[in-house]
Amino acid sequence: MKAAVIHEHGGPGSIGIETDFPDPKPGAEDVIIKVGATSLNYHDIFTRRGMPGIKVPMPCIMGLDFAGEIVEVGSDVTDWKVGQRVLCDPVD
Repeated sequence: MKAAVIHEHGGPGSIGIETDFPDPKPGAEDVIIKVGATSLNYHDIFTRRGMPGIKVPMPCIMGLDFAGEIVEVGSDVTDWKVGQRVLCDPVD
């Protein structure tokens, strides 16, 4: 998959576009979303810079706000279906 990724904290140049980032696999309670639109918000900028006392697993995909379509659901997922259009509410 294509993703905006950081491998370490730093300035704007630390964000790289990777076209061969591994596709995620859903856990039992997960859904996989094909992202149609995304943006960088303040949380992404703080993550890129590094936040004192908060460890972020690397590599880290940027773009906390996004919208797309569910393409795969985990075995225990009952409220979401493949083909549904969704958006991420990072505060919820």
